[in-house]
Order: sequence, then C-alpha cells, then structure tokens
Amino acid sequence: MASRTAIILVGTAHPYHSGINPDYIIMLSENSRPALILQSLDEPDKEPVVVIPTIQNTVDDIYLMISVFILKKLDPGKSLYTPDRKSMYDIFSDNERMELYEKSREIIKDFNFKVVFNLLEGSLLLSQFESMKKYTNDYEVTVPAFKNEYNIMTGKTEFRDFLKKAE
Repeated sequence: MASRTAIILVGTAHPYHSGINPDYIIMLSENSRPALILQSLDEPDKEPVVVIPTIQNTVDDIYLMISVFILKKLDPGKSLYTPDRKSMYDIFSDNERMELYEKSREIIKDFNFKVVFNLLEGSLLLSQFESMKKYTNDYEVTVPAFKNEYNIMTGKTEFRDFLKKAE
C-alpha cells in the first residue's frame, strides 16, 4: 500500500505573519512509483488530478501542476495525466520537460501565492531542497522534529528526536 510522504499546501500567505490560507493540497504518494495527487479544498467532491512525476525533478513537476491546474496559465500541449497513468517521462521528452519547467518558473514570477512543503521522514522531496530555491514564490518547508511510531518488526513503539545532535 502506498503511503503519503509529503503533504503540500498551496494558497495565499497571511500579509502580516507567517502561515497559509490553503486552497489546494498536493499529496506525494510513494511506493513502487511516486504519484502526485492534487485536490481542491474548495471543491472536495471534485475528482483529484493524479500525475506520475519524474524522480529527479519532482519539485519542478509540482510547480508545473500548479502552473497548469491551479494558475491555469500554462498549456503543456499534452495532458499531464492520462487514464492509464503514464509518467512524465513517457508523456514528454527530457527537452520538452525542461522547457515546460522554465516556462513554469517564468509564469510563477507574476503570481503571489505560497506553497508549504510538509515532508515526512523518507520523502523523495527531502533530497530536492535546491530545486525549491529556483522558484520565486513564497514557500516554507517543514521536516520532522520528533517521531513516535510503532515498529512492526520489533513490536515496540520507538521515539526519535531529530533535533538532538548525534553524540
């Protein structure tokens, strides 16, 4: 069973302090292959959009989804999602994807919105912080500080403190 390793909120930032008023949620599901699941929070009954991202450019794929499905300012020429769930690798050539990512970065410069990346331990996105820095919108990244979780292998609940420095 696939699990969600990142919950990404897309919305507007409060003008006077941190935080977000979310309009959309994008969930990163990981198991045999990753999937990005976009859902409107204003229209929860609307069918979610599922895109199978690339492994090395997942952040760029997220922003491409934002440009196409949320901002509605980019027509990629081909559908990002297909009924048979083709991956971005199968839909676009490397050059086509790179061009779309660049167009997406240009479009995003003209919009005021915030993205909050809530990353869980083991998320594919934990290795893609540098990609996030290429985008000019407001964003925030949260990572685990503490974790209390049952370990099925040991039969015990284990606590981890990610803030504690290794001794």
